[in-house]
Amino acid sequence: MKLKIVYDTQKIIDSKINLIDKNLFKIKTVRNRINNLLVLKKFLQKHKHSLTNLITKEANKTFDESNSEFDYAVEFIDYSLNLLSKYRFIKNINKNRKIFLKSIGIVFAITPYNDPLAGVIRKIAPSLSAGSPIILKPSPYCTNLSQYLSNYLPKRLKKIIQITVIKKNKLTTRIIKNKKIKLVSFTGSTKIGLKLNNIKISHTQKKILELGGINYAIIFDDNNLEGIIDEVLIRKIKVAGQACSSINKLYVHRQIKSKFEGIIYSKVSKIFCGNVLTKHQPQFGPVISKKHYNFLKKLEYESLKTDYLLAKSKNKNDTKNLFPLTLIQTGFNDKVFDKFETFGPLLGVSYFENENTVLKKVSENEYSLVCYIFTKNPRIISLAKNLNFGSLGINTTKIQSPSAPTGGNNLSGLGREGGEWGFGEFLTTMNCVTNK
Repeated sequence: MKLKIVYDTQKIIDSKINLIDKNLFKIKTVRNRINNLLVLKKFLQKHKHSLTNLITKEANKTFDESNSEFDYAVEFIDYSLNLLSKYRFIKNINKNRKIFLKSIGIVFAITPYNDPLAGVIRKIAPSLSAGSPIILKPSPYCTNLSQYLSNYLPKRLKKIIQITVIKKNKLTTRIIKNKKIKLVSFTGSTKIGLKLNNIKISHTQKKILELGGINYAIIFDDNNLEGIIDEVLIRKIKVAGQACSSINKLYVHRQIKSKFEGIIYSKVSKIFCGNVLTKHQPQFGPVISKKHYNFLKKLEYESLKTDYLLAKSKNKNDTKNLFPLTLIQTGFNDKVFDKFETFGPLLGVSYFENENTVLKKVSENEYSLVCYIFTKNPRIISLAKNLNFGSLGINTTKIQSPSAPTGGNNLSGLGREGGEWGFGEFLTTMNCVTNK
């Protein structure tokens, strides 16, 4: 499906913001918020086929991945509905003091290409639940999906949700500078996040920044080693490695090096990338653009100057920008995987001998988004819980859920998305004292 793309002008963007500002009162009550979420859920279910097809075509996801993303998007609505059914927006502190939790105001959300639908809904759901109208700027790589949402959202929802399709970065800046925008929620690279955070504005504004991460995984022992490797590889090839939770570098205890390499060679050789629009689906598809493909090739070239290829998956070579899953054995400290977020199917593998040394190493990471630890040793698990990451997976990579907060620390972000914690980001408080 290819739609006629209508790019917004400065005038149209201003009118969209003014429209949702005028309708702020329409989501004042909890009942109105619940009804809007139910309308949104019904809309998604009615348009599931078109939306999943657009995800596959624009984000290069397999059919299974696109369907999983659709289900994940609906989960955010279901979670918000459940939260609204029991959330207390008025908290009684004592006999004459109450705290009112109220909408922070209009939200501007910028969403990524790797989850083009779920990334949009995970921002819409808490925003509407908090009583905040929202204007969204989805990724320019997903203009057809963006245009589809803009065209077909129910009229009721268009009064409080606006999708903007824009070409020029200066228009993004203009939206952020608009005094009616009280919160900016951005998911994307650290580089862009820092630029957005540094835009000079003449009013107060809150920002939620879910940024990039140089994520580590550490395998300490061979307990369920085959299952662990399966999970690591599945996590790595999801969206062709273009996920914020993807593993950048894997540390393996030197004592299990031989066993690890025997399993990894066998499993990687059975994986292949290819065109996701074919009947016989590959395990994963191409990366998003030629620019990103060239970035990965450059990192691979730089790494192989000093390190060596450990394993590489098959490539069907039936479409552009296919980058096979590539594992490179590198040093404990290296110039590529410790410094650049690959955001693709390129994985560094290193070996270690001392448990404390490797934990100290990952704790020094400034891009502290996610870390995965695989061990049955309770002492190591206890030590790992002291690490400063936004999320920690112990014997699992399945860390994400609409009910859980996601986000990073340091250069990996500010604020949280998901759960009551993410919902709270869209609220502000009013301290009310009544003298009787």
